Amino acid sequence: MTRKVYKGLLVLFLVFIWGHSLQSGAASKGESDYVLDVTLTVLDGVPGIGWLDFHTIRKLAHLTEFAALGFVLSGLLRPVKQHWIRWAIAYGSLVGAIDEFLQLFSPGRSSQVSDVLLDTVGVAVGVVVFLIIGVIDVRLQTSDVS
Repeated sequence: MTRKVYKGLLVLFLVFIWGHSLQSGAASKGESDYVLDVTLTVLDGVPGIGWLDFHTIRKLAHLTEFAALGFVLSGLLRPVKQHWIRWAIAYGSLVGAIDEFLQLFSPGRSSQVSDVLLDTVGVAVGVVVFLIIGVIDVRLQTSDVS
């Protein structure tokens, strides 16, 4: 992907993440309840799906959105920063901290340090996925040459 695409994706993810932080507690709960209901309906009959509840779906949302952010930050920073992995994780953590700070201004919402830590783990997962895809891409290009 080009830097322009990564920049566009970064803006979209920041709007998505911070926009959700500014939702009221009731709106956020309603959205999470809806996602949980759809997920349970789609996965109905899958063994062990009973572990999925409201709290878990919210934590998985944090992990997923920040993994995507980590992937995008990796694509943006790898070509321009020497220690891009550290920078990607640091910037992603900062986005998570701002995310939790914004929730302090949303009615019915609270801020949790544990969510910032989970967001940071999500960013790290995105960085690892970026690295794995890079290794696969290099191997595929190498095998095409031979």
